[in-house]
Amino acid sequence: MVEFTKETVNLLGGNVVYQRGGAGESILYLHGAGVVSQAVPFMKHLGAHFDVIVPQHPGMGESDAPTWLNNMHDMALFYHDFIDRLGLEDIHLIGTSIGGWLAATVAYLNPAPFKSVTLACAAGLNNPDIPKPPIYGMTAAETLRFVIHDQELAESMVAKMPPGVDEMPNTVKSKATTKIMAGETRHDPSMPTWLHRLKMPVHIIWGKQDKLSPVQYAAEYKKLLPHAKVTLYDNCGHLPYTEHPEQYARDIAAFIQTFTGAKAA
Repeated sequence: MVEFTKETVNLLGGNVVYQRGGAGESILYLHGAGVVSQAVPFMKHLGAHFDVIVPQHPGMGESDAPTWLNNMHDMALFYHDFIDRLGLEDIHLIGTSIGGWLAATVAYLNPAPFKSVTLACAAGLNNPDIPKPPIYGMTAAETLRFVIHDQELAESMVAKMPPGVDEMPNTVKSKATTKIMAGETRHDPSMPTWLHRLKMPVHIIWGKQDKLSPVQYAAEYKKLLPHAKVTLYDNCGHLPYTEHPEQYARDIAAFIQTFTGAKAA
């Protein structure tokens, strides 16, 4: 089984924590509002074939709160500094939820470092005919029950939450950072204009039962990225990496290897 190490890099005056494991071509995985603070199954599956790097965004989890963050573009530009510091190239960029919006932004601002992009249940687009439910103000338990389709799984995860999780400093910090990144409108009006810059292979992954970012948004992304491959999961909400971790990792690995010629380690 692949082992992940936890490392820290100091950038723009703050420490950013990230996990790294595996070998091969590099995957940079950008998490959503739920911080990935330990090696979870999908990471270990991907680490069998790739060098997997999973940061905790500045201002989320164990990473320091940034003084420079005003919007999503600031976070996206930070990740270009992160890539430069780690010396990464020919990267397979993956983002989920708000991290999918972030990944799309990182890629359209400067596509050069990226060999492929995968967007899983990505936020960032807006169609008034596809309403997005309010999410701000939910407790951690309420959020899990809302975003996970399998309620038995959701309840098992809620049962493992530590008491007072919503008042913990890292939780409060992460929620504040998410709101700065997403803003009140929770979309980027510039996104439809600039997604054409993603000429590399793109993979769109979505859960058919996603209530937070309804599956119709997969088609909205596909309209703007007509060359993209779309993979939909049944019996799956907003977190395919939690509800179908093995299939999720297999599909990502197969896409990367098929469409970019990446060699498995």
